Amino acid sequence: MTPDTTAPTLALLLVDLQNAYFEAPALAGVRESLIERANELVRAARAAGRPVVLVRTEHARDRSTWTINMRADGEGFAFRGTEQAAYVSTLERAGAIDVVKTRDDAFHGTRLREVLSGLGVSQLLIGGVSTHSCVAETAMAAFAHDYRVAIAGEAVASENGSLAAAMLDFLTEELRQPVLDHAASLRLLQGPLDAR
Repeated sequence: MTPDTTAPTLALLLVDLQNAYFEAPALAGVRESLIERANELVRAARAAGRPVVLVRTEHARDRSTWTINMRADGEGFAFRGTEQAAYVSTLERAGAIDVVKTRDDAFHGTRLREVLSGLGVSQLLIGGVSTHSCVAETAMAAFAHDYRVAIAGEAVASENGSLAAAMLDFLTEELRQPVLDHAASLRLLQGPLDAR
């Protein structure tokens, strides 16, 4: 697929803003504020003509998509067609591109890279849950695929604060992926389209 060179090079990528992930008490407590900040980012991206990509986890009941730790624990989740697998109802999804994954890394075994390539995207602003797992692994995979990445620091959350902080430090220091506050995230999305 040939990239469209007239397309915006920056996309907003939001990971796992689904009901299943907000069952953890630590995330349940920030659900409303996190979704509101995510929606503000979505609106800013739309207004600037930038793509919005929503990535969600979905598993099969027959264990065929389960991870090693899910199989070891004998527990699956976010089964296709269930309320757990659905996006949080207040998330603004109109016009967004939907990508389904089965691993923490949103690039692994998905169509994400093809979608981004088709849009001419070379930069990502990433938000979602959980910071220390799906967000961080997706950011690391994006680095491996040569995407420039920033983390929307006030639109991510985790049920493990110490791991989240360590992962954000790693992304910033080792991979040069800045963690932006909400105002900076909005400015990035609202900024001029460029071909960097």
